[in-house]
Amino acid sequence: MKIRQLPEDFIVEEILDENALDEGDAFNLYLLKKINMENLRTLSYISKKFKIPLKEIGYCGLKDRHAITIQHITIPAKYGVLSLREKNLELKYLRKVGNSLKLGQLAGNKFKITIRYLKKEYLPDIGENLKKLHLGVPNYYDTQRFGSVYRSGEFIAKEYMMGNYEEALKIILTRYKKSENKLIKDLKRYIRSHWGDWRSIIRYMEDRGIRDRMFHNIIRYLEGGGEEERFKEAFKYVDIRLKKLFVSAYQSYLWNESVKSLLKKYIPKEDRTYMDYNCGTFLFYKDIEEDVLNTLKDETFPTITHDLDTKDVKEEYWKIIEDILKKEGLRIEDFNRLLDLSKPSYTERRILSIPEEIRYGEFLEDELNKGRYKITVEFQLKKGCYATMIVKRITSI
Repeated sequence: MKIRQLPEDFIVEEILDENALDEGDAFNLYLLKKINMENLRTLSYISKKFKIPLKEIGYCGLKDRHAITIQHITIPAKYGVLSLREKNLELKYLRKVGNSLKLGQLAGNKFKITIRYLKKEYLPDIGENLKKLHLGVPNYYDTQRFGSVYRSGEFIAKEYMMGNYEEALKIILTRYKKSENKLIKDLKRYIRSHWGDWRSIIRYMEDRGIRDRMFHNIIRYLEGGGEEERFKEAFKYVDIRLKKLFVSAYQSYLWNESVKSLLKKYIPKEDRTYMDYNCGTFLFYKDIEEDVLNTLKDETFPTITHDLDTKDVKEEYWKIIEDILKKEGLRIEDFNRLLDLSKPSYTERRILSIPEEIRYGEFLEDELNKGRYKITVEFQLKKGCYATMIVKRITSI
């Protein structure tokens, strides 16, 4: 299975929450269409082109980079009515509104996705999956949530919570992905093989002209002494945005594991199907009883935080959380340690993602992949739901 071989294979159109907009004329509302462009970089480009401070551009959410995306933004009316039409970018004025858009002020998204590279023998099963797509899928956090995880089961936030500060720091400084810059990959290999020889590592960076501030600051700080506490204190030199990603990645993994455990209580073994991802295994259901679907479709499950005991959590959910944490060798109280790293955020996330307005055509020969087939699927999702989970469910055999 392949997606995103062409920009038009993955089209996302934002559904604005109209209730989030006030009447007035202080801001201009625009429709922003971009092709294969990163969200924040696009907004930065608009900011510079029209000489508008970036912080004054309002938007509801970040959209996929490798896709055609259509979303809304607001810009103060004092900058006039703007227009932009370039090869991969279009800005179209819609109307005046009374307030600026903020993150989360969307109702959902519309998707049009072409799934390619399908084997002929799998088409009947995929066809059956499409017929049951209205039953939804578990609303797991997908792989894009785990960019800070280098190896399955290896979480920086978990090591930090367990007091393994040296190991947590070692993951940051020595683990790498294939996509990383070769200079940084070589540096990380050198740090791993010379761990503790901070003077040698500093010379290595100087000789190769490596000026990465985080690496320099951490290594120079560690050179000042070898006591264990310095490994914890060295985290002050890690970018705050990275620290937030470390915590959210582990929270997301624990949420996935908790929901998988919950589903096992409702879904019989013969209706379960599994799919691996970079942090573990997703459990999907091939079918689901109507009463179970009605029970779960509007239910939410909480993310695990340090103050979870102050929230209204069902007893059934508490038991699942305690069991998951026990497997991890942790307790709720251990989340207090994360306050020194990055405060865990609490949210109640939908257990199921139920697509609406589902449409799909026939299987066609894939013009990009000889001997394979493709199909285009359209659907709508509420905010906070991953389209890629829908694709995984369609193609799970």
